[in-house]
Amino acid sequence: MKNREMVICVLNEPDYLHDVLTAMVEAGVPTSTVIESQGMGRILSQDVPIFAGFRHLFAGSKPFNHTIFAVVDGPEVTARLTTLLQDVLSDVEGSAKGVLFSLPVSQFARLSREPT
Repeated sequence: MKNREMVICVLNEPDYLHDVLTAMVEAGVPTSTVIESQGMGRILSQDVPIFAGFRHLFAGSKPFNHTIFAVVDGPEVTARLTTLLQDVLSDVEGSAKGVLFSLPVSQFARLSREPT
């Protein structure tokens, strides 16, 4: 079995999604799942009255993020992807561009049977 990893990227710059996905393909990640997500702080400041005072912290910020999940063929791919994404996002101002982390995958199976 390969040394697969689950790469999770939370992208705080939705305008860069296409560039990030292109970099993923370049890094050797041909497939991924992309979902729209929100940070806990934003939700609490909007929906929980006790945290309403924190709304000013989120003024002008993007209303959502993109969370990208992908299973990759080992830490080399993760390292290559990290370098490419840092390059893609290097011209974005600020420090809250997003995060990327990986976890080891102990089992991986496609949920369809190949035709015989």
